[in-house]
Amino acid sequence: MVQPHLVRRGSKFYFRIAIPMVLIGMLGRREFKTSLRTSDAILAKMRARVLSNGLELIFRDIRSMAHATPGAIAKGAQDYFRAQLSKSLELAFLIPKDPALDTEIEIAGAKQLAAEMQADLAKQHFSPSVRSDARELLKSINAETTSKVSEAFWFACVAVLRARIENAKLHAEQLTGNYAITSADPLFAGISQNELPPILGDDVKSNILPTFEHVAKQFFTLKSKDWVPKTSADVKRVIRLATELIGPARAMKAVDIEDVKRVRNALSLLPPNYMKSSGAKGFTATEAMNANAAGKFLSPKTQWKYFAQFKQLLIWAQDEGFIEKIPGNNIKVTGLKKVAAEDQREPYSAGQLKNIFSSPLYTGHKSEDVRHKPGNLRLRDGYFWVPLIAACSGMRLGEIVQLLKSDVQQENGIWYFDVKSGEGKSLKTASSKRRVPIHTLLLQLGFLDVVETCSASARLFPEIKKGADGYASHNFSKWWGRYAARVGFKTDHTAFHSFRHNFLDALRAANSPEYVNKALMGHTDKSVHGSYGSGAHLSAFKEAVDKVAYPIDFSYLLTGKSST
Repeated sequence: MVQPHLVRRGSKFYFRIAIPMVLIGMLGRREFKTSLRTSDAILAKMRARVLSNGLELIFRDIRSMAHATPGAIAKGAQDYFRAQLSKSLELAFLIPKDPALDTEIEIAGAKQLAAEMQADLAKQHFSPSVRSDARELLKSINAETTSKVSEAFWFACVAVLRARIENAKLHAEQLTGNYAITSADPLFAGISQNELPPILGDDVKSNILPTFEHVAKQFFTLKSKDWVPKTSADVKRVIRLATELIGPARAMKAVDIEDVKRVRNALSLLPPNYMKSSGAKGFTATEAMNANAAGKFLSPKTQWKYFAQFKQLLIWAQDEGFIEKIPGNNIKVTGLKKVAAEDQREPYSAGQLKNIFSSPLYTGHKSEDVRHKPGNLRLRDGYFWVPLIAACSGMRLGEIVQLLKSDVQQENGIWYFDVKSGEGKSLKTASSKRRVPIHTLLLQLGFLDVVETCSASARLFPEIKKGADGYASHNFSKWWGRYAARVGFKTDHTAFHSFRHNFLDALRAANSPEYVNKALMGHTDKSVHGSYGSGAHLSAFKEAVDKVAYPIDFSYLLTGKSST
C-alpha cells in the first residue's frame, strides 16, 4: 500500500503535502515539502505518518483561529464589557438600599479592585477567572482555541481584563452618583449600558445578541413565503454553508468582511455537486474543499447565484436592524465579466434548426426511450411538442412543461396560452404573466387534439416527469442536452433557451412593434403593461405570432399524424 505524502527521489525519501486551498492565501504557499533524511522505507513511513498527523492538527488549529482576528476579538470584548456594565448597574441600584452594606466601603473596594487588576495587566498575569472568560469570548465568535499560548488567546485575556478594569472604575463612580463619566480605554470608548440584567427565571432572550444562525433562520422563514421551491432550496443550501463557515453561535453584529470572504472563497473551492448532494451532509465544507484540491469547481455563474443569495441575507439583516452596515459590501465573485461575455445564450442557427426538426424526434425514432436513433415510431407527446411550442411562442421551458389543460383558452376565436402561476405552477417574474396566442402552425399540426384528449386540470405533458427540485423543466433540460449532443446540434452557446432568442429575432424580422415583442416575451414595458390582455390587443398579438417563420419546410409533419 502506498504511503500518503511519501515520495521517493533516487535513494532518498521526501514528504510532500498540499496546503488546504482555504489556507493558501494565509500561509503563502501551495504545499509543504521536506526531506525525511533516510533511505529506509520503514523509517520513512513512520516519519511521514508523524508529519502528516502533526500538520493536519496545525491546519485544523489555523482554520479555527481564522475567525479570531483582532477586530473580531475586540467586538466580542465590547459585548463582554456591556454585560459587565449591566451587572454593575444592577449593583449600583441595589447597594444603597441594602442596610447591611456600606456604600463607602463598596466604593473603596471597587477602586482597589481596579488598581489590582491594572497591576495584573501590567505583569500580564491572568487569573483562572479571566482565562475562563477569555475562552468563552473566543467561543462567542466561533474561534475556540485550547492553546493557552496562542496570540488570539492572549489578546482575548487582555481584552477581558481591560473590560473588568474599566467596569470597576465606572462602578465606583456610579456609587458616588456620577453617571456622566465614560470609559477612558479606547477599546470601550462611547459604550454605555442602561438596561439591568434579566431576573433569574425571566425570559432572557431579548438580552442576548442575536446569533447568525438565529437571524438566518428568521430571514428564511419570512422571505421563503414568496419564493418558488427551487429558490428556497438554493437559499437553504447557502445558509447551511454560511452557518458552518461563520459559526451558528457567532453574534450577527460580529460578522465582518473576513466572514464574507470566507463564504465567497468556499464557493470557489467546493466541488460542483457539494451544495446539492445529499452526501454533503456527511462532510463539512472544509473537508469537501480539502478533498477537492485538484478537482472541478462550481461554475462562476453558480458561485454568483449562491453568493448573491448570501448577500441578500446580509441586506435583509441591515434592513431589520441586526447589523449597522453590510460587511464586505464590495466583495465580488471573480470571473463574472467573463461569464457575462461567454455565457450568453445565442439563437439556434438556421442549420441547427433544420437539424433539430429533421432529427429522429420528428422524422421517426427507434423507441419511446431511444429517440435519437432513426426508427418507425413517431410519438407526438410532450417531447415532440415542447420544442415546437418554444419556437412558435417564445415561452420559457418551465412555462411550457407546466402547462395545464385549463391554460389553453379561446377568446373571440383566438386560441392562446394563459401563462400564469398557481395550481402548482410558478413564474420567473411578475411580468411573465401574459397571454400568448397559439401559432397557426401548432394548430395545423393538431395541437388541440392533445388538449382535447387531456383530462380536466391535468398537465398537458405528464410524460415529462418532475425532477428532484420539483420542476419538470429540470428533467427535460437534461434530456434535451443529451439529445442535442447525440443528434449533433449541441454547441457551447446554445441550449433550449435559444428557441426564445429565435422567436424574438423572428418577431423583429417581421417588423413587429417592440411593445408587442416585450409583451409576448413577458418583459416589463410600462407603456403597455396596464392594457395588455384585452381582446383588441390579443388579435394584434395573434397577427404578430403568425408572422414568425423559419427557413424550414414543416409540411412533412402535416401528414400522417401519429399517436400521442
